[in-house]
Amino acid sequence: MTQQIIVAVLVTAAVLVSTWKLMPARRRLRVLLALDGWLARKDSLQGWRVRVLGPRIRAAAGSGCDGCAANAGTRSSPPRR
Repeated sequence: MTQQIIVAVLVTAAVLVSTWKLMPARRRLRVLLALDGWLARKDSLQGWRVRVLGPRIRAAAGSGCDGCAANAGTRSSPPRR
């Protein structure tokens, strides 16, 4: 019985990790933002929210408009004269 429980937990964890890794970045960001919104209402989890979830949300958000190749309005080097 114990072996079946351990296997079920391992398989469930593997499925969750695989789903997270294969999920598109936009959906991952939405999940992180939804989790952040839920945690914002919980006083006991504020430390974890700031310490762990904050950097992950900033990393998932990417570099914003400066990182897009289609954005010709931003320059990484000063203009030539």
